[in-house]
Amino acid sequence: MMGLKCCKGSFNKHMKKLLKFLLLSLVLFYSPLFAEESAYTGYSKSLFLSVEAVPQKIYVGQVFPIKIKAIVAQSSNVELQTLFLSPLNGVEILNPEASWEASTNNTYYATFYLSVNQTQATLPRLSVSLVQNKEVTESAFLAPQTPSIIQLKKDPLFSNVIAQSLSVNKYKTTTFDAKNIMSVLEIEATGSNLKDFKLTSIAKNGIDSFLDNGSTQRIYYYAILPNYQKNFEFTYFDLTSNKFTKISLPITIEDEEVSTQLGLNPKESIFEFYKRVSYAFFSFLFFVILLKYRKWYYLVASLFFLILYFLDQNPLNHVKLKTGSNIKILPIERSTIFYTNDTVLNVEKLGERENYIKILLPDGKIGWTEYENISKN
Repeated sequence: MMGLKCCKGSFNKHMKKLLKFLLLSLVLFYSPLFAEESAYTGYSKSLFLSVEAVPQKIYVGQVFPIKIKAIVAQSSNVELQTLFLSPLNGVEILNPEASWEASTNNTYYATFYLSVNQTQATLPRLSVSLVQNKEVTESAFLAPQTPSIIQLKKDPLFSNVIAQSLSVNKYKTTTFDAKNIMSVLEIEATGSNLKDFKLTSIAKNGIDSFLDNGSTQRIYYYAILPNYQKNFEFTYFDLTSNKFTKISLPITIEDEEVSTQLGLNPKESIFEFYKRVSYAFFSFLFFVILLKYRKWYYLVASLFFLILYFLDQNPLNHVKLKTGSNIKILPIERSTIFYTNDTVLNVEKLGERENYIKILLPDGKIGWTEYENISKN
């Protein structure tokens, strides 16, 4: 009996030690969880996200909007910040820092413009954070559903542009050199990827200026074409009619120079040719009369037309182009550079525009360069 009591006492003693060990383990390992639960006591979600609008069908290269709605259960000192989570699988976010616009009933909207470059693209998840007093108090996540993505059939006339509407505001064709002409177009479009305008059928073409006013874009586009070409043609995909639309422009070489466009060489004008011939003819005519009648005023008349003839050659406009000067298609900063000289060249000044000067190169090409590239010495 005494042995049984000793065993029972020893068992109770070990059980007490085991209970103490378990209680200590709970305190050590679970106290952080209790603290975290205590810290979030009374916490309630106050940021709710939803996709308000997204297209059901899009095309590769198309610029399309996604409108996100946020409801915030707080009304004071609210700021929303958006972050698109990587990886961006075949998707480009054109305005990742789009601002949130407040609406009624603590509702906010933001519209993001995206473009996809492959049919396997997936719209990225995004995170929206609620910021108060410069601190993030809550974040919510949203995964927009990827629309059906279609690859358009491409042909040499397709300009890569997908638009709600597109129009050519004005265009001009001028002589570029002995074998080529240059067409410059001002193109305007809405809801489009107009900055991607390019024709694979033309060896030398590009965009010299791009303006984006939100829903409307405008470009100045140039193309170097063979001088026997009669029409300038291209197609774009019209989202309104859901089909390809063809634009065909007749090519007519013009003499007048308009703003920001490359003008013709005035020395090649037929009017200029006949004018120089007239000066030379009258100078020679009065010289012959002078030899016959020996009157001083015939000498004055002959010299007068001779001076006009030489002035018309514009020797005062002959300048030197410094080595390494860039010659541009248009007189704007972002214009395409089509030539850079590796030696000093004698060129002729044909016109001016702001800080640019239009010059005639020795090979007959015409372009624009900055004034700092010109030397009269």
